[in-house]
Amino acid sequence: MADKPDKPVDWYPDSPWALAAALACVAVGVSFAMLGHWRRAAVMIAGGLLVAGGLRLVLSREAAGLLAVRGRWVDVTALLGLGTAIAVMAFLVPPAR
Repeated sequence: MADKPDKPVDWYPDSPWALAAALACVAVGVSFAMLGHWRRAAVMIAGGLLVAGGLRLVLSREAAGLLAVRGRWVDVTALLGLGTAIAVMAFLVPPAR
């Protein structure tokens, strides 16, 4: 549809703090992974996803900023589901002998 111009978006995310809080947890997890502590890394990354899901659940679309990708329930379900799955896998894998 080349004859139809692009419609500008109704709002622009201007609050990066929610995403920054979640990415800070993930960054700590990645640093643990680089040090060889994979279980701590997985738990921190899962924590970052759970924080992101919790923030997306309680914050408005404007306050959530860049965490608002799709509908609220799609975002919350995806973030909390992935965070829970990573945390469960981190605790279910037996330690190395």
